[in-house]
Amino acid sequence: MTVSSKTVSIARKPEFIAKAKHLSIVNSSKSTWAVVRQWLVISMAASAAIWSSHWLVYAIAIVAIATRQHALGVLMHDASHYRLFKRRRTNEIVGNVACGLPVGYIVSRYRADHTLHHRDPNSENDPNWLVFQSNPRHWNWPKRPLNAMIVFLQDIVGANSLKYAQEFANWTPAQNHFGNVDKPAPLTWEERLTVYFFLASLVFALWFTNGWLNFLILWILPYVTISLLLVRIRTIAEHHSLPEGSGVDATRHIDPSLLESLCISPLNVNCHLVHHIFPSIPHYNLPEMTDALFADPAFAAVAHRSRGYLSRNGVIRGELLTL
Repeated sequence: MTVSSKTVSIARKPEFIAKAKHLSIVNSSKSTWAVVRQWLVISMAASAAIWSSHWLVYAIAIVAIATRQHALGVLMHDASHYRLFKRRRTNEIVGNVACGLPVGYIVSRYRADHTLHHRDPNSENDPNWLVFQSNPRHWNWPKRPLNAMIVFLQDIVGANSLKYAQEFANWTPAQNHFGNVDKPAPLTWEERLTVYFFLASLVFALWFTNGWLNFLILWILPYVTISLLLVRIRTIAEHHSLPEGSGVDATRHIDPSLLESLCISPLNVNCHLVHHIFPSIPHYNLPEMTDALFADPAFAAVAHRSRGYLSRNGVIRGELLTL
């Protein structure tokens, strides 16, 4: 990390280090339930839509599935920190098959970029930040309300999906699949087999059930529209437009509403500041560590804490829009 951090310095107190060490223990049962829970919601939403054949139920299912696609990405993120399962092989297999590949990514590819993001957030060494700088129309915030609304509307109708896919193509198994170039790093043989197994299983299931149209409507459509909007809102809220500019201190903690926690910040991903300070803590323990740190007046005085995402004084309307 090239930028000194006030929040990190305070969080390095012995009592916080001891607590973080305890909270960093991976609970495989909680992780299993987190993964299963997302797929239960997806299955129930899809089943209800297909069974009813009603456009309104389909619309509700599309929204519900989009939120769970977002949650699967968060679980893939946990896997990238080896925080999903204690056994690394299990962590990689489940992280890929049940979390990453369904949303188009593979854990190791995401991990490579994300590790650099953690080392030096919002700097020229951060792959995410370089993407943001290359596309200011989508990623340069704050914006005027009209310009922000245009980006969000383009997201929700899918107009930005191709550009987004290109920006983060290095996270996909398709990029440099056979290792013809150095970056991104070539897939291992086990990763290739995992990808082939996943794709073969998906194609067989769709062929066997004749589910091609429903797959397009209930998986691809939410993925390239609503899911993209949710990811963008969460992403710009995490680090953009803070006075520190770069480093861990240029990170927000956000207190979401119940609806926001279900859609924009599933699985405690709103505890982003504490995640940057202690990335070893799995998602289900982040709130406890957050409460402990913010109970320290010195930490609370220097940390950025925002009230919600979309409320009147939330991050988007209160901090990322300009006149």
